[in-house]
Amino acid sequence: LIKASGAKKVVFTCPECLRTFNLDYQDFLGDFEFELVHISQLVDDLLKEGKIKLKKGASKVTFQDSCRLGRHMGIYDEPRAALKGAQAEVVEMDNSRDKALCCGVSAWATCDEVSKKIQIDRLKEAKRTGAECLVTGCYKCMIHLNCAQVNKTQVPKEQIDIPIKDLSVFIADALE
Repeated sequence: LIKASGAKKVVFTCPECLRTFNLDYQDFLGDFEFELVHISQLVDDLLKEGKIKLKKGASKVTFQDSCRLGRHMGIYDEPRAALKGAQAEVVEMDNSRDKALCCGVSAWATCDEVSKKIQIDRLKEAKRTGAECLVTGCYKCMIHLNCAQVNKTQVPKEQIDIPIKDLSVFIADALE
């Protein structure tokens, strides 16, 4: 359907979809005649070209490098550039980029006590940055980290209570 549409570029907001198209589908279908990009890459390009302008977003944010966007696809700089384009100060967690902790759940398969510990550890790490918001480019990370915040945990809520926002929504809110 995409080939038939004549599209030259396909923009993904979901890192897992981007990864699947970029790595898995091309193994079976061959190279595509269209470009595959994550929304952060598009926003970064549009900012550099002066085609969009962003107003000030949250003043201090930290970014969750998801497994598929980061380690699988190597996309680290563009999400941060998009956040900076919204005049946000990006503060890094102790473990970021290729060292980032994941959200603890892969393929929706499990969400056990080990997963919850990973989620809690990641939320604590985000909170320790002093950021006003944890931004993620992955819906799974957002869902699982939010879940860890609202479910009963063995840690005081103030150690993990940081607003979590999707990168696409953060950028949309910052559009002039």
